[in-house]
Amino acid sequence: MLTYSIAIRTLGTGGEKYLEELRSITQQTVQPERVVVYIAKGYERPKEQIGNEEYVWVQKGMIAQRALRYDEISSDCILLLDDDVLLAPDSAERLLRAMEENNADCVGADTFRNQDMSFRGKVFAAVTNLVFPRRDDGWAFKIHRNGSFSYNNHPQPKFYLSQSCAGPCMLWKKSSLLCMRWEEESWVEQFGFAYGDDLLETYKLVVNGGCLGVLYDSGVLHLDAQSASSSHRNNLQRYYIRSKASAIIWHRTIWNTRKDWLTALSFALKQVWLLLINGIAGIVLLKPRIPVLFVRGLRDAYRYCKSEAYKSLPPFVSNNSCK
Repeated sequence: MLTYSIAIRTLGTGGEKYLEELRSITQQTVQPERVVVYIAKGYERPKEQIGNEEYVWVQKGMIAQRALRYDEISSDCILLLDDDVLLAPDSAERLLRAMEENNADCVGADTFRNQDMSFRGKVFAAVTNLVFPRRDDGWAFKIHRNGSFSYNNHPQPKFYLSQSCAGPCMLWKKSSLLCMRWEEESWVEQFGFAYGDDLLETYKLVVNGGCLGVLYDSGVLHLDAQSASSSHRNNLQRYYIRSKASAIIWHRTIWNTRKDWLTALSFALKQVWLLLINGIAGIVLLKPRIPVLFVRGLRDAYRYCKSEAYKSLPPFVSNNSCK
């Protein structure tokens, strides 16, 4: 079986959930060669410790704390974890087996479980962001021309190929991980939180010829189930940030890989729909600035995509094969 080490991304503030994660690591049927905790500079080592983990201080950021060379790790694979993930005793073994059997470059755990949302939750996701369920067609997640994704609504407990996956728990072949050069996507940190970092990280593997999958019976549980942007939910500025971020990410990931009139039309129609939804939200919440902020986000996204800073980014699809 492939060897693996664990890399945890944290600010050191996970508390009891982080401690539960460390304990679950010690119970793995296949033990990691090393457990390395990449903690943001300026934050103290957490008091919750087991004793077998090592701490390395790195630049703060959802992308920055993973856009590393991982010189501390020499294993075949790296299990990337957030600091609020609980592993079943054989989770690592299941992920490793799925990687070997399917010759995958990355296997993600189904941590957010979209298929288990309530009917109301599924309708809300579809209406507000055009995120739809799909029948079981042999794929986990699909990324569409407009930048939205669809999810398998009735997956079996097995491995599925995917075009993206959630970031809290991902097993990567180290060679494939380093080939992604995530430091090239650090521009997304300008928004104050790495909105869309999972898409940037995993879709980049797919369009560069790698094999990505999702394991639906990994036994992994996300204890928090909150996005990195949760602290911004009560800030009206989030409508501007999400509008700008999602448009730039669409341009970087979708437009640069599917550049045709249908892709442009699909994105434009989505923005018209979202403007309508934001306008309704502004009326219902008595906050007329919401649609204004949404439009400003699109405007500034367009300006950024025309800037020299954006144009100087390396191509999203590399000319150098990772295989």
